[in-house]
Amino acid sequence: MYLRQAWNDPRLQFDGQQDTRYRLNIWDKIWVPDTFFRYDLGSFVHEQTVPNRFLTLTKNGDVWYVMK
Repeated sequence: MYLRQAWNDPRLQFDGQQDTRYRLNIWDKIWVPDTFFRYDLGSFVHEQTVPNRFLTLTKNGDVWYVMK
């Protein structure tokens, strides 16, 4: 299953070219929504040797977070 979330955080805006995007590994250093599934009786996040998630940031503060 893929969980994809997008939001805008004006605190993360920066100067750059129009189409500047950064793929980052800082999901533990910025705010990420605490998403849950209502009425879930049991679930877990599958742990692997490589994290199955990434975060993309654009110059206007748009954040795109994907977790597998």
